[in-house]
Amino acid sequence: MSTSFVARAALAAGVPPRFRYWSGHSGRRFLFTSTTPDLLTEFDEAVAIAVDGDRIVWIGDASALGRPASASLIRRTQVYVHLLAATPEERRALVTDLQPAAQYSLPLAA
Repeated sequence: MSTSFVARAALAAGVPPRFRYWSGHSGRRFLFTSTTPDLLTEFDEAVAIAVDGDRIVWIGDASALGRPASASLIRRTQVYVHLLAATPEERRALVTDLQPAAQYSLPLAA
């Protein structure tokens, strides 16, 4: 199960929780930034997550989450993007590491 947290330094500085870490099954931490659903199609090479509370309910290609078919999902969740995975392999590994047991995932583009 993945877990979420805001960095203590950010909390101490009074920075809003725009940036959050999610820890995957491997124990690795991944930094995500909150965004608005209308910007998702702008992130061609990013991993997005849709979150209900601290639970990831969807993970995959950011532009896929921004499509009209996902509108009902993103209306009822918070959306975050991870911009630091530079290659398709890194993005696939991140998705695998954070993927919840039961979720709605679309494959990453090759």
